[in-house]
Amino acid sequence: MPRATRRSATPDADAPSTAVAVRSPAAKRAKRGADGGEKDDDVIGGGAIALRKTKTARGAPSRTSSLPAPIMKLTGHRASVHSVSFSHGGDVLASAGGDKVIELWRATSDASTSDAASSSSFGDNYAELRGAKNAITRVTFTRDDENVVSADADGVIRVFDAAVGTQVKSYVGARGKCANDVACGAGDVIASASDDGRVMLWDLRVAKRASRAFACDVPTTAVAMSKDGGRVFSGGVDDVVRMWDARMDAEAVLTMRGHSDTITGLALSPCGAYVLSNAMDNTLKMWDTRAYVEGEREMKSFVGHAHNYEKGLLRCAFSSDGTRVAAGSADMCVYVWDVDKGKLAYKLPGHKGAVNDVAFHPVENPILASAGADGVIFLGELDR
Repeated sequence: MPRATRRSATPDADAPSTAVAVRSPAAKRAKRGADGGEKDDDVIGGGAIALRKTKTARGAPSRTSSLPAPIMKLTGHRASVHSVSFSHGGDVLASAGGDKVIELWRATSDASTSDAASSSSFGDNYAELRGAKNAITRVTFTRDDENVVSADADGVIRVFDAAVGTQVKSYVGARGKCANDVACGAGDVIASASDDGRVMLWDLRVAKRASRAFACDVPTTAVAMSKDGGRVFSGGVDDVVRMWDARMDAEAVLTMRGHSDTITGLALSPCGAYVLSNAMDNTLKMWDTRAYVEGEREMKSFVGHAHNYEKGLLRCAFSSDGTRVAAGSADMCVYVWDVDKGKLAYKLPGHKGAVNDVAFHPVENPILASAGADGVIFLGELDR
């Protein structure tokens, strides 16, 4: 667990960061049902996560995760939250956005330890990572969870020590151009995508210099990297998903066409064989990236979510078992689809602004996080 010092209150703080369990009217009626005989088969809502009730003997909904409550609301950001990401171990949640600050939240509870940072409750905001001079567009963890990596609108990639919360490295990915996305592979390699049309590879062992660059000729808005760091995927305003060999200075080894508008988010399946792309044409597509595939690369297309005139970079995610995919939406809802059936499984309300990013817990599949333009993060559980 990170040993970052607890953040100190700032003079301009409007309110302390908090985690609140949300109980909807339906949940309250369910609680009364055991005594009053009231039946209610509705969906428990009230937040960005909904849980369909499964009646127990006492009338309470059955739980599917270790969350303290079916829905948790995390507040503390003072502007739109653009990105949310779990550590690979699942014990920390990082978020960042327009207030130029990375917040670290506890994603597990362990009251048995004497360490102050580790003994805090689930949802506790225990550290702020500062350094960005402009809005942060993306935040993620290195594969070993030792570092937090961010991209910002100034075109700078920043690397923070996740244990102590200090910035240890920074790279200028696109001076004067927005760095839209960043992704991490195995070892010390990270990839960034920027408005200057380049996908840059950075080696954390080398200071200030990119180890490789791939030219896309158009602004690049999304990037993803395989676990072993050997393959890099990019998408941009030309509506094309590209796959690059990270070991070669060459053209893209694979191009996947099918979108009709800007690609805003990419995500790799847990097995690494499929890539998910979210685009402004209001489709979420799943592509087969394996070698020697006959026929079309496009496997499935998921619909229901929406982009709007704001042209936000709405992200997408695979669940850790690969059975579900999710995406943010401009209509203030989180959308979750069943991969095998290709059908919408959940439309989850609660945010008061566009949902910019979503993230599944890497260990507990039912847990889903969402980040909104309303400055709020919701954590909640789905059915198994």
